[in-house]
Amino acid sequence: MRKYYCRLPIDDCRLMIYNTSFMVKYILAVVLTIAITSSAQAQDPVFSQPFLSPIYLNPAATGAGDNDLRFSAIYRRQWWAIPSQISYSAVSVDKFMPSLHGGFGLLGTHSSEGYLKKNGIYGTYAYTICSNVLSPAENGDGPRWFASGGLQFGMVQRRIDFSKLVFADQLDVDGVIPGSVTSADRAVNNGKWYPDFSAGLFFNYNWDNNNRVLLGASAHHINRPDESLTNTADTFRSQLPVLWNGNIMYTYTDPDQTWSYSLAGIVYNQAQHNSIQVGTEITQNKYDISVGVWYRGSINFHEYDALTVTVSINLAGRNNSAYKVRAGIAHDAPIGQNRYSYTTGSSELGFVWDQSTYDQESGNVCKPRINSKSACPIE
Repeated sequence: MRKYYCRLPIDDCRLMIYNTSFMVKYILAVVLTIAITSSAQAQDPVFSQPFLSPIYLNPAATGAGDNDLRFSAIYRRQWWAIPSQISYSAVSVDKFMPSLHGGFGLLGTHSSEGYLKKNGIYGTYAYTICSNVLSPAENGDGPRWFASGGLQFGMVQRRIDFSKLVFADQLDVDGVIPGSVTSADRAVNNGKWYPDFSAGLFFNYNWDNNNRVLLGASAHHINRPDESLTNTADTFRSQLPVLWNGNIMYTYTDPDQTWSYSLAGIVYNQAQHNSIQVGTEITQNKYDISVGVWYRGSINFHEYDALTVTVSINLAGRNNSAYKVRAGIAHDAPIGQNRYSYTTGSSELGFVWDQSTYDQESGNVCKPRINSKSACPIE
């Protein structure tokens, strides 16, 4: 029996597939997945609500919730009309430790791109410094600025879900043979775990109680791990390129603390791919409800682009100092060339539980708050 090789654009590896006569109706989802990923080759998934998954965006956000113990989860369903059901999710928990001036956290990720699956588990650490660090007994003001640096280490597994593939030896003139098992060779590195390193920085500056700016930068996959599914030597490698991102957010809160207005932008670079996310968000502080409008797409505006609408609300109420529960929803609508009618867009659900487990007035002067709508990082 003759062997043919199919190059997968997602990692430039070669998957061994038998025979030449695949039935179109059984590989349609596979073909669509390859076609889609070819335009997004070597790119990490990007969420439309990045601050609902802060550790995924930047490890320096570890321990930077409004309170000291935070749990977050986010799920993204990419292109509803595509039958291969592309989806991404991230779950994290992090804790701020006042005595250590920093935080520790855990992050889990999962992606499903048709027959390609990827899972990751990471540990994160961040350390914070700030200005005007005086104890409450000394009547010290809140810090005018704080800076956080974070490190992330994880192990990642990438595999092919062979249950979603049909090989030629599982077919006959009537279609798929019920209960048939293929004799095709499995990818030698299927399910292999490999290490993954990331690092990041955040800097927050408060002009006064009404104006603040937040700057951030991070580098993911610093060690450029080899994602090849079939490579057994160093001659051919499928290295994951470093993902660089930078973000800026300006927030203004009116003197009555009734409304907050934010302008934000995030830039991503990975290999030859450059993309941006820019937009604005308005928050009604009495009810703690936020509505945002964003543009997501390539810097040259020639590749995939979309308009995104986001809505989030603090279900616990603004006056609840013990904990906050923020839920968010987003929908992306591709623009140009009737793209929305082909994909029906993408949707996201995000959730953050932020709990206070200690006296916030005790030893907490330098507590960073990345997500807070307030201009001041401490309340």
